[in-house]
Amino acid sequence: MDKYEVIGPLGEGSFGRVYKAKQLSTGNFVALKVISKRGRSTKELKGFRRECEIQRELHHPNIIQMLDSFETENEIVVITEFAAKELTEMLNEDGYLMEEKVQQIVWDLVSALYYLHSNRVLHRDLKPQNILLDVKNRAKLCDFGFARNMSTGTHVLTSIKGTPLYMAPELIDELPYDYNADLWSLGCIIYELLMGTPPFCTNSILHLIRKIKTEQIKWPTFLSPDCTSFLKGLLQKDPSKRMTWTQILNHHFIKGHVNITKSVASMPLTSSPSASMQEVKEQQRKESINNKHLKGVVLKHTPNEIDAPNVCKAVDCKPKKSENIDKNKSRSIEERQISNAEKHNHSTISNEKPSITQKGAKPNDEKTNIDQEKNNKQDVYLSKCLKEKLNFIEDHHPIEPEEWIVFLQRTIKEVINGEFSSLVQPNLTNIIVSPLRNSNSNSQILTIATKLLSIVFVVKGTSEETLEQIKKVYLEVKLLPNLIYASKLLLRVQKVESSIESSNDRLTNSKEYKSLESLENEELQGLEHLFMLVCHLIHLQDDFIVQFCDAVVILNVFSLINMLLGFTKRKLRISIDVMSILTQTIRRLPENVEIVEKIVLNNSVSQLRLEEFLKNSNSTMRERSCHFVLLLGKYFQKTTLDKIWTIEIRDTLEALMFDSIESVRNAAEATVAELKHKEFYAKLHE
Repeated sequence: MDKYEVIGPLGEGSFGRVYKAKQLSTGNFVALKVISKRGRSTKELKGFRRECEIQRELHHPNIIQMLDSFETENEIVVITEFAAKELTEMLNEDGYLMEEKVQQIVWDLVSALYYLHSNRVLHRDLKPQNILLDVKNRAKLCDFGFARNMSTGTHVLTSIKGTPLYMAPELIDELPYDYNADLWSLGCIIYELLMGTPPFCTNSILHLIRKIKTEQIKWPTFLSPDCTSFLKGLLQKDPSKRMTWTQILNHHFIKGHVNITKSVASMPLTSSPSASMQEVKEQQRKESINNKHLKGVVLKHTPNEIDAPNVCKAVDCKPKKSENIDKNKSRSIEERQISNAEKHNHSTISNEKPSITQKGAKPNDEKTNIDQEKNNKQDVYLSKCLKEKLNFIEDHHPIEPEEWIVFLQRTIKEVINGEFSSLVQPNLTNIIVSPLRNSNSNSQILTIATKLLSIVFVVKGTSEETLEQIKKVYLEVKLLPNLIYASKLLLRVQKVESSIESSNDRLTNSKEYKSLESLENEELQGLEHLFMLVCHLIHLQDDFIVQFCDAVVILNVFSLINMLLGFTKRKLRISIDVMSILTQTIRRLPENVEIVEKIVLNNSVSQLRLEEFLKNSNSTMRERSCHFVLLLGKYFQKTTLDKIWTIEIRDTLEALMFDSIESVRNAAEATVAELKHKEFYAKLHE
């Protein structure tokens, strides 16, 4: 470090911090990336080192040049050339860019990507956040945490890397892929630069995947023919129809402007494959698909593939340009955090059985079986993508309860005394969160950890700035999904597991929970603190609601949430908070109503009776139940309402209009006023 003078911070993320520094020997500015080893797994550290190895060998004017790297006892330090700003800064300032400006950036990006592919390197995480601009506004690629060198004998890959917003359809469809996946991501970036938003954009990973699979791209009509043609050539959903490198280099939009340097690879990916090579590639593709089906493995990750942290931000998905909008009018865009520090988990094993058409079955029955198999596979795939988005990796390492309890209690005292460093630094907060996803944690550890993470919201004198920083950190470390997983730990039924069953399957797929009567007081207390915090977070910001919905799906806790609603007799506060969580989910993000429907209709544990909530002796439960029924009647599907609506619900609602508590009366009156004109409201059940 004595070779550099640190000038000031440039940015911070889950990977560590980046500083602007001056190289003392030359006086040149450099970027100094400091990655703390504290709280990092061996897997993460290997990922950082692999990124260094790949970037050290890359030498191109449109790729950030790595200058040096070294390690200390506690840190990995990487020195690269300095770039003035991120491409996203330009987007934030202008909303979108004019075609002439975009074209120059495209020349730079194509030059960088051609160089990588010529040297058999796939980037696998192209996005605006990984593109920097130097003082001459020359675009440069950076962040090679997901990059992969393809050996000369490898023609397709199967492990999924990258950011969902820019992920190619073949990855969504679980198919093997090659350099074409990078070309799709490049197309998405160009589209976003021109339009201000990616071609497919939503704040929910579930909706995003469905959009990529089923929706058509909306092509702008104000672009030049060459630009439109180039964009369409990259954004072909069928990778075999995407432009080849030969077609790209000869396209009028970029021809003559690609900076081609000499490649060192003996078989560059940019060359047209020979007939024999194409045959080998197709054979590898078929074998990969066959192996996946035979083993029932979805999105299998090989053990030696290491995932590096990565931050993805996406603009709000609102139209940024149209024919009727002045192209010279500048607009700003708001950024929303979609995923942070994306990492991958163990292989997900599909439990589905092959569909069999019985003798005498009609042709459409066979189609139903096939469609059902596809839907099952998609559900498993969605869960895997969600797990990657949530950065959720279960931990099954042994834990020392006494040491953890002492550590957590000491940290609580620090927070009470106004020392918040453990909650405003992602790496430190992640250490506190880690027991929530450790299957060896006991109820006492889970309860104390939750108290520690909650107490900051009630400590007097905490500044708004500190609370805002803590909220951002909680989103970044994915606290909410970890809290939901911790609730599974508290309710799990301990049993001897088969040695062939993965630890991941034990808690992700199991539907066996303790009964209400068998729960110890400490377990109930832990659940109470967990869902108080979940409820508070969900009312703080919609991003927490998105994480809650994704966590419910990936962790398959529909029946668990349903069961917690029925805790009214033993731990009413849990039921009240869960009711509030579901109500806020529908109120703020009604597009997720199907998740709430599935929770309400899940009677694997107990039959949910809404009239009992409305009749509860606790006025808060009665009031919240009214609000929940109002939104239920407003957003639930008719078929769902037909199953759950009863004359008792209607009569109880109308009786609550005369409740002794004013807030309950007001809630009941609003609910009846909203629902009384609906068809189901007057329906009588035998």
